[in-house]
Amino acid sequence: MRNFVKKQNGITLIALVVTIIVLIILAGVSIAMLVGENGIITQAQRAAQETEQAKRDEEAGLSSLETAIQEALGNVYNEEKGVNAPRLASGMTPIKFTEPTDSAKGTVVETTSEDAEWYNYDEKKWANAQTEDGSMWVWIPRFAYRVNSSTQTFDVVFLVGTTDTYYDENGEPQTAKRCTSEDELVDTTTGYTVHPAFTDETSINYRNGGWDKEITGIWVAKFEAGYASGNNDAEVVASSVNYTHKNVWVPAVESGTAGSYPARNWLDGEYGSTTTAIKYPVFQPLTYGMNYINHNDAYNITKTLNENGNPYGFNGATDSHLMKNSEWGAVAYLSKSEYGLGTTDITVNNISLNNSTKSVYAVTGCTSNSTSDATKETTIEMINATTGNTASGGVYTWNQLNGTTASCTGTIYGVYDLSGGAWERTVGYVANENEYLSVHGRSIAYDGSVLRTISTKYTTAYPHDRETDNSEITEDTTNLNIASNNNYALNTLIYGDAIRETSSAGTGNSSWYSDGSTFFGLHNPFSIRGGDYHVTSSAGLFCLERDGGNSNYHHGFRAVVIIP
Repeated sequence: MRNFVKKQNGITLIALVVTIIVLIILAGVSIAMLVGENGIITQAQRAAQETEQAKRDEEAGLSSLETAIQEALGNVYNEEKGVNAPRLASGMTPIKFTEPTDSAKGTVVETTSEDAEWYNYDEKKWANAQTEDGSMWVWIPRFAYRVNSSTQTFDVVFLVGTTDTYYDENGEPQTAKRCTSEDELVDTTTGYTVHPAFTDETSINYRNGGWDKEITGIWVAKFEAGYASGNNDAEVVASSVNYTHKNVWVPAVESGTAGSYPARNWLDGEYGSTTTAIKYPVFQPLTYGMNYINHNDAYNITKTLNENGNPYGFNGATDSHLMKNSEWGAVAYLSKSEYGLGTTDITVNNISLNNSTKSVYAVTGCTSNSTSDATKETTIEMINATTGNTASGGVYTWNQLNGTTASCTGTIYGVYDLSGGAWERTVGYVANENEYLSVHGRSIAYDGSVLRTISTKYTTAYPHDRETDNSEITEDTTNLNIASNNNYALNTLIYGDAIRETSSAGTGNSSWYSDGSTFFGLHNPFSIRGGDYHVTSSAGLFCLERDGGNSNYHHGFRAVVIIP
């Protein structure tokens, strides 16, 4: 009988040992995965540490950036004076003045940007600078404003750097409003609105005359453009651009019979169809106003003030251009605030050489409290002799005590010739297809052969009524006034340009201080500002007139400089 032995279910010693070894290995692997150099716990700890370090780095970076911003703002915004410090262009030197008296004219004193007495807007001492040719410029810092129609003034607050931030009367930061869309109606009578001349309006097609970036301020020529060597010692330098007009409108006092004659200017005489280079203008006082230049050529010469060989010392980083209505408005609004003339009306520069020097009429930086021929004759003698005036006869120059009433601040530190002198061409127009847009302002109104109906950073296209303002309408006075009034009525959105906010109609003396305010249209599609020497009662900061853009004896211009 076979003997069977029952098998036992269990684990042998060898299997146990193997099992234990496997468990130990697995445990080691698990521990390594958890706490090893690349373990889960280690990696989690490392990630936490890296996150914390990244947080610290980010905080440090933000702190560094904030510091850099504050340092930049410290160089831009002068906290002590509560205004953006001027940004000097190449060729510019800060200047201030000795105070003028009745018997002694003020004198120019060169200084530095570190000079605490260079400017003080609270004291109506706006920052002035002089370029290498002797031209003078005035800094208009970035600001926001509120319209006070009842007093015909503006409340103004200066903004910090390129922001919309201002400090209220309690020293608390506040934010001014601005236009954010092309069809937005902005109420500038409530709160504070950033003036559009300082804002980036690329997203709204430069509707209000803005720029292509936020800027801290602009430099405005202190005087209207004048001829180099025209009663000054500035060197005559030819630019790279030529006059485009062949004929000019000449008054009877010069030609015997008023009418259209071969083009001329004080420096070059008559030249007609002869190609003649435009000479760089100067912006100095007691200088013969640069007349006999149409809208097109005024626009082109001011765009080239920074080209190679210019007499100002500007380089390619400096932008120069013909003044826009928005920039005219910026000066006018600041003038009619507590930082300028306030409720005082500006005095008219009604001095004219009346062709005592061939082709010369307006003179920059003058003012007269009299319109008598004897008074003007005395002034002409003084101007031609380039001497100071003793204030006899009620006539004063720009740099004598009573003459400062022709400054937009009432002090020697303001901008002159904004009332009277020569009519100033500004870059505003209506794209109504009138032939004068092409003949007298092609560079302004056209892109090649296409009429420009949308504004650019250099030009402002205003709305016009197509039914009453087109090339098919007869260009008589009645139709012209109808077009002007209808175009004005359509101009419901644009602000900051001293038109809609300061006037009540499209024709007549309908603006503040009874200044003339006639909107442009028909065969007068361009805007001009300020009045000239023989426009007395209606001349002023808010004076607007329509113009055909043609070259004549009593129209001039002014340049603006921006450092991007």
